[in-house]
Amino acid sequence: MLLQPIINLVDIFARKGVKNAIISPGSRNAPLTIALVRHPEIATKSISDERSAAFIALGMAQNLKAPVAICCTSGSAAYNYAPAVAEAFFQEIPLIILTADRPKEWIHQHDGQTIYQTDIFGKHVKQSFEIGADYTHPDSVWHIERTINHAINFANAVPKGPVHINIPLREPFYPAENEDIVFGRDYRVMEVLPTETTLTKETWRSLLNDFQNFDRVLIAGGQAEFDEQLSAVLAKLQEEFGIVCLGDSISNVGFQAISKHDIFLKPESENLKPELLITYGKSFISKGFKTFLRKHRGFEHWHLQTGDHLIDTFQSLTKILPLKPVDFFTKLYDDLDFEQFKNGEEERDEQFKKDWFSLETKATIYLERFFEYAIHDGNLNEFKAIKLILDALPANSQLHLANSMAVRYANYVGVAPEKGIEVFANRGTSGIDGCVSTAVGAALSTEKLVYLLVGDVAFFYDRNGLWNQYLPNNLRIILLNNHGGGIFRMIDGPSKQPELDDYFETVQSMNAENTAKDAGLDYFHVSNNETLKSVMNEFINPTGKSKLLEIETDSVKNAAIFKQFKNGFVA
Repeated sequence: MLLQPIINLVDIFARKGVKNAIISPGSRNAPLTIALVRHPEIATKSISDERSAAFIALGMAQNLKAPVAICCTSGSAAYNYAPAVAEAFFQEIPLIILTADRPKEWIHQHDGQTIYQTDIFGKHVKQSFEIGADYTHPDSVWHIERTINHAINFANAVPKGPVHINIPLREPFYPAENEDIVFGRDYRVMEVLPTETTLTKETWRSLLNDFQNFDRVLIAGGQAEFDEQLSAVLAKLQEEFGIVCLGDSISNVGFQAISKHDIFLKPESENLKPELLITYGKSFISKGFKTFLRKHRGFEHWHLQTGDHLIDTFQSLTKILPLKPVDFFTKLYDDLDFEQFKNGEEERDEQFKKDWFSLETKATIYLERFFEYAIHDGNLNEFKAIKLILDALPANSQLHLANSMAVRYANYVGVAPEKGIEVFANRGTSGIDGCVSTAVGAALSTEKLVYLLVGDVAFFYDRNGLWNQYLPNNLRIILLNNHGGGIFRMIDGPSKQPELDDYFETVQSMNAENTAKDAGLDYFHVSNNETLKSVMNEFINPTGKSKLLEIETDSVKNAAIFKQFKNGFVA
C-alpha cells in the first residue's frame, strides 16, 4: 500500500485550505504525486519545468490569497524552485514547497539525484521542515502530522510566506495495480486561532497628538494588493484633512492619488518634503522618489508593517506600527473626524497638498501632450505603444508587469484608477526569471482577463511558462521586442561603454511567432503605428483563446524618445 502517512499528509492539506498543487513529474515524489492527484478536494496540474512551476504557483497564490503547494522529485529539481521561492518570501506569498528526497544515508554515495536538500532555500523561506524516513512507528506518524500542521499554520501566519517540507522516501513508491487510496483516516488538524494587534490607548493618544502637530503629511503606499476599504479611507483622509497620498502603479491605491511623481519629482524639490511620512506596503518602483526622500531627511517616518524585519527604505524610520494599514487609517480618520466635530474645523496648511497636486496636474497634462504629438509620428516606439495599450485595457482586468523597462514604462503612464485594474509585478526580488509563468498562474486562478506586459529578454528567458497544456483563454501577452535588454541603453553607466551591445544589451534576433504557434496562441505582429491600431481591438477583445501581441521596435529610437520625454518636463 502507498505510504498511509503520505496520504494523511495530503488529506491535512485539503482540510487546512491547501486546495491547489503544481506537480513536476519525477519518480521519487511518486507517492506525493499520486496522493495529491487522487485527492477529491485538491486541483492539480503537471508542469515539467520546476522553475516555471513554482512561479505559476506563485501567480495562483497571489490571486487566490491562499497557499498553493508545489511538489518535485529529489536532486537539482528542488534548486530550480529557488527564484520563485525568494520572490514569494519577499512578497509574503504562501507557498508550500514539497521536495522528495532520498534517505540521509545515501547522500554523497554516488547515487542518482541525491544532493543536500535540508535547508536548501536558506533564509528565503519562513522555515524549513523535514520528516523522518520512518513511516511506521506511531511516534514517527505523530511527528509527520504535527510537522504538516505546523508548516501550513506558519505559512499562513502574518506575514505570510513560503515554507519548505523535505520528505525522504524509500522504495517502493507506487501502490499495487488497482489498489485503493483511502483518505479520511484518523488524524488531527491543529488550528492557530487568529489574533489582532492593537496599540494601547495611551500609545494611540500620543500618536494622534503627534499627528495633529504636523501640517505636511505624506502617505506613501508601496506594492500592495487592492483593498477597497483602504482606498476609500485614504481618499477621505486626502480630501478632508489635506493629507497627500502617493502610490506607484503597483500600489493599487484605487483613487486619484499622486501617481506621476516619476515625471516631476526632482532632488531639489524641497518644498515637497513632508514633516511626517507614513508608509505601508512593500517595495517602491520609483527610484526618484526614494532618492528624494533619502536626500531630504529630518522628518518623522512611521512605517506600518506586521513582520519583524526592520525595514528602513528611506533611511528615515522613526516608528514601526505593527498594524494593518486599513485598521490604522480607519481609526485615524474616525478620530480626526471626531476631533473636528468636537473642536470645530481644524486649521491645516493646505500649501503642501497644493504644491504636490499642482505638479501632478502639470505632469498629467505633459504626459498626454507628449503622446498626442508622438503618436501622430509614423514611427512606432515602445513608450507610445504602451500608452495606447494601457489606455485601451478593459475595466476590472489584471495587469502583470515584467521587470526591467516594462514596469518602469507602466509606472510613468499608469492606469486609470476608476477602471479597477489590479496591477501585479514580481518586485520582491525584481528578477526577470518568472514573469511569464507568474502571469500564467494568475490567469489560471481568475476569470478576469490577465494582461502581461513583458520585454523580449524576460519573455524568452521564461517562455517555458507557456510549455504546458493548461493555458487559459483569458491570457493576453504584450511582448515588447527591441531585440535586446533595452534598459541598459537608458542607463548612463552601461550606455557609454563599448561592451554595451554584446555584454549588457545582449542583442538577439528572435521573434515569438514560433513560440506562439507551439503554445497554441493567437499571434499578432506589429512594427508601425497603423498596424498596432488596426489589431488593437481584436487583441483586447475578451473572446477567443489566449493571444500574444509582439511589438517590434528599434532600441536606439526607444532610448532617444524616452530621453526626450524625461528631459522635456518643466515644473
